[in-house]
Amino acid sequence: MRIESSTFQNGRGQLLHCVQYVPPGTPKALLIFHHGYGEHTGRYEYVFKLLADAGIALHAYDCHGHGRSEPTSQRDRALIWKFQHLVDDLLAFSKDVKLQYSSRIPIFVGGQSMGSLVALHAVLRDQSPWDGIILGTATIHVEMTWYLRMQAMVGNLLATAIPRARIVPAVRGEDMSADAATIRVMEEDPYNNLGNLRARTANEILKAFGHVARLESSLHLPIYAHHGTQDRLADLQAVKRLLRNASSRDVTLFEVEGGYHELFMGPEKDIVMQRMIQWLLQHADFASTAAKNANNNP
Repeated sequence: MRIESSTFQNGRGQLLHCVQYVPPGTPKALLIFHHGYGEHTGRYEYVFKLLADAGIALHAYDCHGHGRSEPTSQRDRALIWKFQHLVDDLLAFSKDVKLQYSSRIPIFVGGQSMGSLVALHAVLRDQSPWDGIILGTATIHVEMTWYLRMQAMVGNLLATAIPRARIVPAVRGEDMSADAATIRVMEEDPYNNLGNLRARTANEILKAFGHVARLESSLHLPIYAHHGTQDRLADLQAVKRLLRNASSRDVTLFEVEGGYHELFMGPEKDIVMQRMIQWLLQHADFASTAAKNANNNP
């Protein structure tokens, strides 16, 4: 396995910290992965190594204002000025990564939490480059408390007047996992950005929810999703609605009974990774076979 880190400059001149985990020989598939809000790729070493051990090349990066990526000033950390900046970066990064591989390799995109939301936006722009999408505890909507509803009503105003203000409540550590060790690792990680969301960030994410809801019926790619039944952050019912309304006939939902939000990190991680890798390898084989048939029958 080859593990490397590098930097990628996005269209706004920011340097993003990147990682790659590449198996020896010819990879069976390529997965572009986007982490969740407030975290970074360094948390996923276990996930990325298992993928590479299974023959899947993994490429990921810390999105702007997160982890080891620019901007590094505190006033701009975890600040999403425009959600489409995240989508632009994912597509530009993916284009750059694809140049390193054969055009015949099956390519998947996915993420965790907000990363799944970014991946959905990316494929909804153009589904043709992808062979499938991974939705890890996808945050495509959240429980709207009375306080969040009030803030949402004046979200555009708050996002313009006080964009950097951390006024939107975040979930607590105990809401992310039922496992104390998982919570402790998350809270002690110096690269994690915990606490309330900035007004601008929260408003951009809220608008991103609406964009997916409007276009979900056009999604026709193979979809794999896993989600905890006790997730207190990302709305499982919204994910079920998306899978029900999507045009895709190839939809898989793995509901982790009793699972919270941090399925990649918590005690469920082994079965979660087993199911996801199994799906990726199966669909990589489907995609490779379809490509060969297409080449043999022009």
